[in-house]
Amino acid sequence: MKQEPRSFLPDPADLRWLVRSLDLRSFSAAAREMDVAVSVVARGVDRLEAGYGVRLLRRSTHGLSATPEGAELAQEARALLAQLEDIGASLSDQRSRVAGTLRLASSQEICEALVLPHLADLQARYPALRVELLADDRVADLVTEGIDVALRTTVGHSDLVVARELGRFERRLYAAPEYLRLHGTPAHPSDLQQHHTVTHTAQGPAVTWAFRNAQGKPLEVTVRSRLAASSSALVHHALVGGAGIGMLSCPLAAADVAQGRLVEVLAPFASRTVHTLYAVSSPGRRNAARVKAMIDFLVKASKDRWALAPVR
Repeated sequence: MKQEPRSFLPDPADLRWLVRSLDLRSFSAAAREMDVAVSVVARGVDRLEAGYGVRLLRRSTHGLSATPEGAELAQEARALLAQLEDIGASLSDQRSRVAGTLRLASSQEICEALVLPHLADLQARYPALRVELLADDRVADLVTEGIDVALRTTVGHSDLVVARELGRFERRLYAAPEYLRLHGTPAHPSDLQQHHTVTHTAQGPAVTWAFRNAQGKPLEVTVRSRLAASSSALVHHALVGGAGIGMLSCPLAAADVAQGRLVEVLAPFASRTVHTLYAVSSPGRRNAARVKAMIDFLVKASKDRWALAPVR
């Protein structure tokens, strides 16, 4: 007879095996991480499936994936495991101790520019903290993916996240000197339609860029890119390689501009729209010591070392 879900009390260790197996898409990877036999992880997930009477994972040559029931349980398990960790810290008088695993989501380019250069400082200060970096341009779901902190340029109006401003910046057009030597430098935004442009695939084949004319009035130009890339990091590398003209965040282009690998294009027509970079977390995790430590680290890194600021 199938057991009713409410009569089954899962072992937190089994829930952790489920979550980590899904994160890593592999029983063996989860087992290596925790230094146990693969059979221990597999049996833990088997116990959950037997206890709830539902299939939680799909197994294929491409790795593990969650069934709808597995995804729902994994979401609830992440929240429960985080609460248990906080309870344990409180009972052992270690609430302020920065320890455990922290999952940080960011675009690859921002991660490389803001996080990686200074991560050794964070690890030296908090040796019990384990950091997992998830580098992707898409907006990660904090709850379903178990993200503790995410770096975003938009947060909207929502009670589902808590946002801390890290800095403000502009986006401008750039190209490699060699590209401009071969193809000329556009004198007006309308000239871009005769140039090779590089954009992000998420924007589609036609992209509208905003400018201001000599009188300061808004001006828009739509371009059809010759090259589109699936990440901002690839767009950046393509521009340095001379593939065309494209839009980059000013702080991310600054080092290449300083070293002569990139040149700003159409600077007098820049829209001067200011964007904001935020560190966001879910309300339920904002008070965790590891989350506060990471956000404080990001604030210091962006203020003292990355110099996020509008370009004037």
